[in-house]
Amino acid sequence: MLTLAALPWVAAHRDPDAELLRLDGRSLTAAALDRAAAGVASRLEHGGVGAGHRVAVLCGNGLAFPPLYYGALRRGCVVAPISTASPPAEVARLLRALRARVLACDAENAGIAAAALELTATGCSRLVLHEDGDGVRARDALDLATLVEHPPADPEPLPPGAPAVILATSGTTGSPRRALHSHAGLLLNAGAVATEMLALSPADVQLGALPLAHSFGMSAVLNASLLAGAAVRLARRPDLATLQRLVGGGEVTVVQAVPTLLTRLAEASSVPWPGVRVCVVSGAPLPEGLAARLHRCLDGRLLERYGMTEVSPLTVREVPEDGGEAGDVGLPMRGVVVRVAGGAAEGELEAAAPSMFLRYDGDRAATAAALSGGLMRTGDLGRVGAGGRVTVTGRLKEVIVRGGNNVAAREVERLLETHPAVAEAAVLGMPDPDLGEEVAAALVLRPRSPGDVVAELERLCGEQLAQYKRPRVWHLLESLPRTASGKVRKGELRELLLERTPR
Repeated sequence: MLTLAALPWVAAHRDPDAELLRLDGRSLTAAALDRAAAGVASRLEHGGVGAGHRVAVLCGNGLAFPPLYYGALRRGCVVAPISTASPPAEVARLLRALRARVLACDAENAGIAAAALELTATGCSRLVLHEDGDGVRARDALDLATLVEHPPADPEPLPPGAPAVILATSGTTGSPRRALHSHAGLLLNAGAVATEMLALSPADVQLGALPLAHSFGMSAVLNASLLAGAAVRLARRPDLATLQRLVGGGEVTVVQAVPTLLTRLAEASSVPWPGVRVCVVSGAPLPEGLAARLHRCLDGRLLERYGMTEVSPLTVREVPEDGGEAGDVGLPMRGVVVRVAGGAAEGELEAAAPSMFLRYDGDRAATAAALSGGLMRTGDLGRVGAGGRVTVTGRLKEVIVRGGNNVAAREVERLLETHPAVAEAAVLGMPDPDLGEEVAAALVLRPRSPGDVVAELERLCGEQLAQYKRPRVWHLLESLPRTASGKVRKGELRELLLERTPR
């Protein structure tokens, strides 16, 4: 039975010469990727690494990640991608928590990997994949050019329900957890994206700007593309100039990205995006005005999808030029159930889908709290309307309790984002000795914003919001701390604002 590990093998048998991965002037065909993955699996086998062992992968969006990822899966290992934004101390903590046997990385992150391993003292070894052949004489080194010459081999059969990948959750309001996924679950995730959502074909080229270490980039872009035979145009560093060239130059047909990246790209684009037949926004709520800006760039469809690291995709909708109803995330995808807990008209949303994760790695209590009766508590507040259409109204942990009154942070954020000077807004509760929590707003303003924007926003809130919902504390920032999926890290932001607040 097909598993996640066999995706390069399937692609190689479909069309061995298809250029699946492209990065600047280099590429990997389906056959080359399949052989490289087989070579990585062979190297792990010779190192005594086998089924069930954990392999952490620390790679950017280059040609090293796919062979290491699929090669470790092919060996029956459980892969744990790590963000390249992580400093050595954080990588070391993750390696200890994962009980990783190997830390596989690209040459660019080899120094961070070495520093992290010095801090762990757990016996975890390093494996460095060089894309250009430099440094391949080292004992812990692999060369991509050599790997692609590895003899082809059929992958060993693996149980579909076997653990495959550990993905860090966003941790927007607290510490991230480690969601353990099976081969079958992630394959169903990729299949839903490739067929029902995007209708991918070998004629498509996806933009590979999302971090491959995150579930969005790894599953919706990489896995889904291989499943459908589509290519991925990788962007090692997704700077604005590079993305403008790829999207505006007609090099991609499918763009999937988080709102922050799409906002910057749309604002900087002076020409339409030729050839882009579908654009998907996900990872965070759609900001006010972004839909209109994207529609000016697009001839194709604009979609918004809703899901989370533990279970995705859940719903999808076609976004009109005016953005549609606030909080609308569309209809559940095939086989997906979304409902309000306890049968209430509005409350916490629960979900079940074929792509459901297995459990939180090493955290039975968190797993038991999140899963009940085959459904997962999403932590999102919302309602389910006629025909199953889902509206998300806020986050359970982002409800601010001010003097006994509940304030939905997302409601206030949506209003602030209607002001033309506001590029980004985050609303959260800050400690207050009298009220328990006070409503605070952190803003990123657009360039050349006029005079006293805060005074204008105070007037706007006075006209549109109940007195207890209005922000009393305002902070102007250059940027908001965000996860790889574009969500604001509210816990980190709260600490930042506390440091700025006079004691």
